[in-house]
Amino acid sequence: MIGNCFVRQEATSEIISNVVSFCANCYDDIVYNQTIFYDMNNYRYLCESCQSELQENIDINCEPLASDNQSLFN
Repeated sequence: MIGNCFVRQEATSEIISNVVSFCANCYDDIVYNQTIFYDMNNYRYLCESCQSELQENIDINCEPLASDNQSLFN
């Protein structure tokens, strides 16, 4: 379930030329008709694999899950 954290879209030529041409997390190129996700919390576009990875590490309210080893520089 994606919930309100991400908006699923197909990469159009307009999005690629006017907004973004690469994933904001892994920097892989976004290609025409690729499924991409807009991250509503961080205001960025992600590829499907980065969205899946991020989705596993957030709670129902789209906030990162607590980690035992949190520090300022993680």
